[in-house]
Amino acid sequence: MACNITLADIAYSCDDVAIGGIVKLYVANKASLVATNGAFDQLTANGPVIDYDARTIVDGSAVDILPIAAADGIEISFNNKDGFSVFSEVKTVSADGIVSTVPTISIELPKMTPAKTTSLNKLSKGGAELVALVQTAAGTYHVVGMDYGLYVGTVDANSGTGRSEKNRFQLTMTGDELGLGMSLEETTDDDGKAKFDEVVSLIVA
Repeated sequence: MACNITLADIAYSCDDVAIGGIVKLYVANKASLVATNGAFDQLTANGPVIDYDARTIVDGSAVDILPIAAADGIEISFNNKDGFSVFSEVKTVSADGIVSTVPTISIELPKMTPAKTTSLNKLSKGGAELVALVQTAAGTYHVVGMDYGLYVGTVDANSGTGRSEKNRFQLTMTGDELGLGMSLEETTDDDGKAKFDEVVSLIVA
């Protein structure tokens, strides 16, 4: 017997800005964000909470408050005009009902400095479960890795072979999630940005 699914209209608007690229990236350990019951994560007493069914972060309040380790989160700065940095995710559904979603976040960091080398070595460890907060150039906001966490799949360092090439790191994070990344439920662009900034303020010291 086939599964009945919830159908909803997908609106098209000529006002939607569909430019590519990402402009901000924040990373935290998943353990700092996920409640022990794993069902409904409370990020703040009267602020964003996560609705796993809708795959959104919405306003709400709850009795329990999840403590946040503010110093755990970091911002990763990069050149948002590098022509490389990107957030993508591919959800695959097979005929036998197996569903898989693979998110990928790639950024380019100019110059192979000792400080970047140290930080990237700490970030790229086996068994890591990370959550990324991504702001795209189109004004959308995403929280990725809330199901099983992301990990740093590759760190590619290259001096370049000529004066016309970059000395840089390229960092790629990936994972395997239950569905597409969490979006910030919003009524206006400013509303989405406000929720994003609030979540960032909780995890980045």
